[in-house]
Amino acid sequence: MADSFYEVYSLLVGISLYIANAFVLYKIANKAKMDNPWLAFIPFLQFILFFHIINRSAWWVLILLVPVIGVVAAIIFYWEFYSAFGISTIWKLLAIVFTFPVGTILLLYLAFSDVTYKLEGNKYMNL
Repeated sequence: MADSFYEVYSLLVGISLYIANAFVLYKIANKAKMDNPWLAFIPFLQFILFFHIINRSAWWVLILLVPVIGVVAAIIFYWEFYSAFGISTIWKLLAIVFTFPVGTILLLYLAFSDVTYKLEGNKYMNL
């Protein structure tokens, strides 16, 4: 009986965190004026939105599958992501090194503050 309670509880917590993360990415994509911000709510298609925010093709997601190189690439991609919103170097470093809680707080800041998207000439923007 207790095992099924924890399974249901874990499932509900996981779904809640996924929806919260998707909503934050949706808000960030709207702020960046992306073409399809609704992609934030669809698993795996979130990668398309992330890469379009940093003005890269979504095919770059394949490099993340390569051991070691994928980790280095993810650090570079997140650096570009934070740079697209003009985040200072110290906050970018802290967010990358301490993904939780600093990275999470920084994403919430990007979504709900008045910070603006700084990447000019993004071909994926909805103008």
